[in-house]
Amino acid sequence: MALLSGAEAEGEPRLVGRDLELSLIHEHLSCSGRAVLLRGTAGIGKTRLMRAVLTGLAGDAQVLTAKCAESGSGPYGTVRALFGALGLPARSAEGADDGAGHPLLRGSARLALPALAPDRTPDGAPADGYAVMHGLYWLTAGLAAERPLVLAVDDLQWCDEASLRWLGFLLRRAEDLRVVLLLTLRTETGPPLPDVLDEMADAAGCLTVDVEPLPEKAVGDLLTAALGTAPAPGLVATCAELTGGTPFLVQLMADGIRELSALSGIDHAAVLDGLGHRVVARHRIDGLAPDRLAVARAAAVLEGHDIETVAALAGTRPGPACGAVEDLRAAGLLRPDSLEYRHDLIRDAVLNATPYSERTALRARAAGLLNDSGRPTEEVAAQLMLLPGVPEPWMVTVLRAAALGAEQRGAPAAAAQYLGRALRHAPDDVELLSVSARTLVHSDPRAALRHLEHALSLDTDPRTRCLLVLQYAVTSLAAQNSLRAFELVDQALESTGTELGDSPADRALRTRMEAMLLVSGLDEKSTLRRVGERFRDQAPPRGETAEERQQLGMLAALRTLQGRPAAEVVPAAAHVLRAGDVGLGGWAVLGASVALYLADEIEPVDTVLTTLLEHARGRGEAWTAALVASTRAQVRLWAGDVRQSLSDGQFSFDVLIRELRVRTAVTPYYSLALPLVHRGEAHRAQEVLDLVARPRLDQFTIEHHSYLMARGRVRAALGDLEGALEHLLRCGESLDEAGIAHPLFAPWWFDAGLAFAGLGRPGEGLDVAERVAASVERWGTARARGMLTLVRGALTPGDAGVELLGESARVLDGTPGRLEHARAEYLLGRRLLDRGDTEGARERLRRAIDRAVLCGDRLLLSRARPALAAAGGRLRRGTASPVDSLSGSERQVAERAAGGATNREIAEAMFLSQRTVEFHLTSVYRKLGIRRRQELTEALSGLRNQES
Repeated sequence: MALLSGAEAEGEPRLVGRDLELSLIHEHLSCSGRAVLLRGTAGIGKTRLMRAVLTGLAGDAQVLTAKCAESGSGPYGTVRALFGALGLPARSAEGADDGAGHPLLRGSARLALPALAPDRTPDGAPADGYAVMHGLYWLTAGLAAERPLVLAVDDLQWCDEASLRWLGFLLRRAEDLRVVLLLTLRTETGPPLPDVLDEMADAAGCLTVDVEPLPEKAVGDLLTAALGTAPAPGLVATCAELTGGTPFLVQLMADGIRELSALSGIDHAAVLDGLGHRVVARHRIDGLAPDRLAVARAAAVLEGHDIETVAALAGTRPGPACGAVEDLRAAGLLRPDSLEYRHDLIRDAVLNATPYSERTALRARAAGLLNDSGRPTEEVAAQLMLLPGVPEPWMVTVLRAAALGAEQRGAPAAAAQYLGRALRHAPDDVELLSVSARTLVHSDPRAALRHLEHALSLDTDPRTRCLLVLQYAVTSLAAQNSLRAFELVDQALESTGTELGDSPADRALRTRMEAMLLVSGLDEKSTLRRVGERFRDQAPPRGETAEERQQLGMLAALRTLQGRPAAEVVPAAAHVLRAGDVGLGGWAVLGASVALYLADEIEPVDTVLTTLLEHARGRGEAWTAALVASTRAQVRLWAGDVRQSLSDGQFSFDVLIRELRVRTAVTPYYSLALPLVHRGEAHRAQEVLDLVARPRLDQFTIEHHSYLMARGRVRAALGDLEGALEHLLRCGESLDEAGIAHPLFAPWWFDAGLAFAGLGRPGEGLDVAERVAASVERWGTARARGMLTLVRGALTPGDAGVELLGESARVLDGTPGRLEHARAEYLLGRRLLDRGDTEGARERLRRAIDRAVLCGDRLLLSRARPALAAAGGRLRRGTASPVDSLSGSERQVAERAAGGATNREIAEAMFLSQRTVEFHLTSVYRKLGIRRRQELTEALSGLRNQES
């Protein structure tokens, strides 16, 4: 599959008429991190032009090349062809990372190993698709750090989709790498090309060159170079007309003219009649003897395999096949050094000259030969995917194995294509339907659900049905289809409950089903009451197994939403986190975390989320890392740490929305918007929330109410209290409709009460407070009681209001509710100032400022400082820290750098390029007034001491 990097391959036409293209390309490639896409029809000279560019780039650069085969190569086949020359170790038969100690495979580059392995590993687990691309990027970055790197890929239209998506991934990040991408693409009509090709062509760093036919003068120059003498003008015109200015056809024409050996006496009409058909359609093919034609067809189907396989497919022995190959080389059909054709045009002509039925039979035989000789399943599958109709049973086995290998490489889209072909043979194969659905869960969850619906319509045993229903429910979470999933899980529990036995495996399966009923039932508002009724009298499991802990964690979440006392739900949730179990989708941890952090048990939740986050980062699992970070952002904001919340929220937003482009996600938006409000950036927070585009958002339990809370707080921060109330009251109504009785899950009443106070409508505000008084008392935490007392104090005039505000400040002091405590101190200071007690006001306002500084709450600071000045007070210390000027991303980069991480390690963990890390660090140094990395540790340690 390699391209020659020299100036001219044997028999290749001289490069003429391309001076303008070469000039444009060399100018574009004067900067690193650039790409050139050469587009044009077959034979137009794209590859020849690429060779000329490579000659100019070779010098000190390392050049890696690949030519994509029409028959395909399996997932990441082009990547393996590119990097194969490096001799990197791959995985062993046992699946161990043999390359772990190789210098190029250090850090995140090791994640590229699944793509580089020559074949799948027995019993290997599916690889994360993003992690593999992430690893390949860092492998490339490591190579480019040693010396400039050129990656040249010919015939991109036949590139496997996994490699193509990685090339697009690399191009978006190549700006800071000493990398050049050279790509060629045929533009003839064919199957629709992947969208990523359009994205690559439109990228700012990519120069697209449409390689046009040669003008008549350039055709004459090419003929002169090939013939050794200048042809007559009429012959040049005839040749230009016949070939359409296609350089390869011009070269074939020159070969034919030389064979006539009578250049000066050629009649132009004779050239047209004698050479036209041979040049443009079937050059030298019609005259081949049957045995030579059989070998030619076999070589065209196999595209460069060994002579033994070519001979077997041609129905002959290797000896005679070698003789036929020499004749085909002499005829100018095959390359002199391999079994590959001189050009795809010749290979196409050979295949097109083969009747369709014979061509299909040849491909089927080729697949059988490759399979019998023990070739990798991906090679066999490549031939099978070109066959029409329904494959044979043995072919289905190969396609299953190829799909498993594709999953192990992190290429689920390719696996889905293999399985889609296999399903033509066995459309009612339950296992095939299930595996196919698994490969589609991220790319096309609706199609995955259709496969599972069909599988569930077939007769299956109770255990298989339960497993299918569990898969359906998990897939439904990605497709916003939990209502249907809830019904299916409920029905399956009813219908199979008596059919499952009492074995440990059956008990575990039944427990998983009950846990998934909780997961599905909690996802949307309309099923919350039903799931609550279903588990109302059910005793919680002991939590001894992973399945029991999953159910226990989700029960803790349900009972938290129902408003059960904290003392009741916390022990079970704490048991789940102590077990450290993150299996079965992580639902146990997420469910338990909700209960614990709302009960102000912050430390165990933060610890387990941090562990999950670093684990996901180390494995390159960007999706998981971003989701965990968004959850930790909310937990840290609840703990009063605006700075860390902003860092996590920004990371989640950057990865999920900007990097992975997950359009239906909602959590990253409000996880970023909420700390932005406290940071004093309400306008930016509103811009972030305006991007939310989730269909049916108002039907979802967590996202809808958190989104409304964020909307309400943004409007309040912007001074639009009426607009804030609209969102907050709608949030309260929606919670009531869903049956959510927890006062702190979405504390709309707290913000609404303060908005009513600001509007001078205390009666309405007190009504709101009384609506939640019972649930606050039932939950029973000091923060909940302090928040309710604060709202009552803000709405109550006179001494009674002052007393209530003082009580709220006392209750909140020492709790994780640091933001609410700062608010209580501020409101109390304002009330005292209004009464003329300037001394008492100054004391309270200073406390509010101190706590706001520790939390990073700039919004409250902007209100408290003028109030303190009005009370005649001065700040005892500065409230502005240079660290507060850091953005969320800058703070994360700075903290990792201060902890000793290198720029590459920081970039790997945050899914950034090294240039982006350098940009952030430059900004950090400027904002903190420092010049060296060593000073960073000192600058940040002072803030950490303050916060602790």
